[in-house]
This record gives sequence, C-alpha cells and structure tokens, in this order.
Amino acid sequence: MAQHKLPNGDREEESSHGSEPTHSEDGVDLTLIRWMLSITPAERLQVLQQSVESLLSLRDASANR
Repeated sequence: MAQHKLPNGDREEESSHGSEPTHSEDGVDLTLIRWMLSITPAERLQVLQQSVESLLSLRDASANR
C-alpha cells in the first residue's frame, strides 16, 4: 500500500478514499478529517501540540519585529 508524506514529516498510508470527494459543498477539506479520524487519539494530541508550538513560534517572531 502506498504512503503519503504529511506536513509534519510523518507518513499516511493510502486508503480506499480515492473515489470519495475531497471537499464538501461548503469547502471543508474532507481528506484532513478522514486522516485525523484514521490516527489514534494520542497522535491527534501530538498533531495539536505541534500546531500550538508552531503558532507560538510565529507569535513570538512577530512580537520581536
């Protein structure tokens, strides 16, 4: 089974979602929702923590200008 590299460097296995829509009618990225539901709660927390760290880093960089 093929794998896809995720933005944080991890890899996601290709699923059978190839024929399913990638976005809802209102523009929501369904692939991201499917990916989040495919990982464990601990992995979801890790993704969230990485996002928080990135946002704090951006905020600090902006404040130091």
